[in-house]
Amino acid sequence: MKIAMVTPYDLGAPGGVNRYAQDIAAWVRGQGHEVQLIGPAAPGDGRTPADATTVGRARRVRVGGTVAPVALDPRLGSRVGELLRRERFDIVHVHEPLMPMLSLQVLRRADAPLLGTFHSSEPAARRLYRLAGPLLRRWTRRLAARTAVSETARAVAGPALGGPCAIVPGCIDVARFAAAERAPADGESRRTILFVGRGDARKGLGDLIDAYARLRARHDGLRLVVVGPLGRLGEALCARAAASGWDDVRFAGPATSAELPRYYGAADVFVAPATGGESFGLVLAEAMAAGAPVVAGDNPGYRAVLRDGRDGLLTPPRDPAALAATIERLLDDEPLRRRLIDSGRARARDFDVSAVGAQFLSQYEALAEGRPARLPPNLYDEGAGAGSAALGERTMAGASPSSPPPPREPGAAS
Repeated sequence: MKIAMVTPYDLGAPGGVNRYAQDIAAWVRGQGHEVQLIGPAAPGDGRTPADATTVGRARRVRVGGTVAPVALDPRLGSRVGELLRRERFDIVHVHEPLMPMLSLQVLRRADAPLLGTFHSSEPAARRLYRLAGPLLRRWTRRLAARTAVSETARAVAGPALGGPCAIVPGCIDVARFAAAERAPADGESRRTILFVGRGDARKGLGDLIDAYARLRARHDGLRLVVVGPLGRLGEALCARAAASGWDDVRFAGPATSAELPRYYGAADVFVAPATGGESFGLVLAEAMAAGAPVVAGDNPGYRAVLRDGRDGLLTPPRDPAALAATIERLLDDEPLRRRLIDSGRARARDFDVSAVGAQFLSQYEALAEGRPARLPPNLYDEGAGAGSAALGERTMAGASPSSPPPPREPGAAS
């Protein structure tokens, strides 16, 4: 089969949606199929995967508490149409199918069967789907099958789904992270607290900096490593650490996918204090697979991955004092650390790309043959793990692959 894997976000930018799309694409290629990764790119950005097809120029747009690098290009529609006509894909898999502009243009112009995967649980997305649901359903009815990465993401997209939606969780290449060496990458003897993510307010980096100020006042031999693009907030926090003379805080900048396992392997504690808006805790699964004990913000997306007290520890969001106390507990209790590490490694295997990729490949094959996609109603139990949930199948009925596109809006851009 020839499959288009479409992400609306800058292909060179880090982020969970892109990693998910790239991992699925790589796994399906490994099964002997042709997969073309398609998305926008920032001009002159050398981080775009070499095997990707770029469509549109990425621009940074603020949406709620996040800056989204999406395509803003008046010629995007014609370029998408030309690409789809030229390549003649058997299946088009669109991530965030309602995200302007690339995903919507693909939804509008594709003739091949469409599968859409919903990721977002942002408050802004929730408001949009609730207010514009009837209009958006005109487009989502074009989808032959729908999935969401978590119950949270499915609930947020609910008013706009236009048909049944199965949960297929986020995934990681467990073997790649499990192979991480459990040792400081640079010979550092201090215990390392690690943060991986963007410097967006909702990721909780400011709370972690406040918590670390408390920890370093009570403990010697600590350091904090921040991996990811800073943004304005991150730059302000970096300046604060420098002005305070904290030589034990390192802002490492973005890491490539090849570099990430090394950072996780060097971590004594991995901290993800997100305040909300998380649909699935991809970074939690990565850290657990690498054997790093996890402290995470208590939000629905993270609870879909981490069972509190079993695979890691959850802490109230926006509470630096509680965050510091939870990190301290994990640093001081070695038996607890060992239990969480062992359980976390096992839990991470529930989200391996081989299991998730096989489910998508099954959908692709069914849709390409004109059959309705069939999936378990829920590929994993958010409280018990993936293996216990695949008890039955349901038909993911949606639009027929040959459903005509909805009528163009008057004055709509081409």
